[in-house]
Amino acid sequence: MFVDALEGTIENDCQPSSIGIEQISLFVLKRINQFIIIMTPMNFKSLLCASLLIVVLHAHVNAQVDYMIAPESTIQVDGTSNQTPEWSVYATQIDGSVTVNDEGSVDSAVLVIPSKMMKSRKSPIMDRGMYGALKADDYPEIMYELLSVSDVAMMNDSTFSLNTTGNLTIAAETKEIMVPVEGIRSENEKMHFTGQHAILMSDYGLKPPSLMFGAYRTGDELVISFELIAVPSQ
Repeated sequence: MFVDALEGTIENDCQPSSIGIEQISLFVLKRINQFIIIMTPMNFKSLLCASLLIVVLHAHVNAQVDYMIAPESTIQVDGTSNQTPEWSVYATQIDGSVTVNDEGSVDSAVLVIPSKMMKSRKSPIMDRGMYGALKADDYPEIMYELLSVSDVAMMNDSTFSLNTTGNLTIAAETKEIMVPVEGIRSENEKMHFTGQHAILMSDYGLKPPSLMFGAYRTGDELVISFELIAVPSQ
């Protein structure tokens, strides 16, 4: 009988609304002060409900861990041309953040690469052609923002896989892409994420680079491979 009454009190008194966590916390503290002064059986039930709410709020806040992208992370873009079997460029600067919940799944992620920090490691001429194709002077950043995660599967205590959906913005175009990702949670609290995805430059309104008066022409398809290492934010 007591349990039934308690459940009814929780359902009636603890329904969530659109107000924020700060407003809820202030309301809870005021209610607790009132019930400490005047304690009746009904107030005791509401006080218990408020205490449970505080526990839930703390669990929600503490369940997420914020990470930053470590400098040793890598992003490589591979393409083809009419002169060589393939060519590659590399992101020499990757900025971003990742939020991971207590189940090891990603709740949010944002990656930003300065356009002119993509380097071929071979030829400044190729780099200039790439910057022109990316319209880097007008659009200095390449950005990815995670929208959702699905099909999370734990392989063991430290390894997992998931499918991600996010927006990739290059120059003036934003496209939604789906990328399967493999993840590893290291003992030193680092998170490793690896994956690969193919795009067409023409989908982003870009013309594949052409050098030496058209003698060197690149293909439309690019394959993006990444190994992102996330470390807990300080």
